[in-house]
Amino acid sequence: MNHWLWAVAIIGILSTAVLWGTDIFFLTIGRPALRSATLAAGTEVMGFLHLYADARMPLWGVAAMLSNILLAVYSSTGQRWYYAAAFLMLVSFVIVYNLLSKPINRLQTEAAKNGRPLDNGRELQASWNNSLRIRVPLLAVAMIAQCIALAAS
Repeated sequence: MNHWLWAVAIIGILSTAVLWGTDIFFLTIGRPALRSATLAAGTEVMGFLHLYADARMPLWGVAAMLSNILLAVYSSTGQRWYYAAAFLMLVSFVIVYNLLSKPINRLQTEAAKNGRPLDNGRELQASWNNSLRIRVPLLAVAMIAQCIALAAS
């Protein structure tokens, strides 16, 4: 593997790791902390987090996906399939995020910007938390596939 492919592989792994690490944080720390917060505080915190995260996190997802597309095209045959698998996991992650998480993010963001709690805020947060149980494994498989491909090169 030449030097530019190594750099692209590292960018892909690190970008995927940022997404995975964020979801792991909320799965292991955010969930119990938010259950302890008042409804108003939970809505406000998550709403403002989503306001910034929804604007900034796509950069990491795009970097991960572009890296894996480039690597799937330009890597040797054996590694190509790992990068393609990682790309498919990232696409699946985006689909799950758009279907299950993003609608909740919008509701929480609007509520936080308007300074009002959501009557169903706990249920919405529980649903958002459940989407992590799908998103985290998809990102883990993507990261593992990328690491295997890089190690094999």
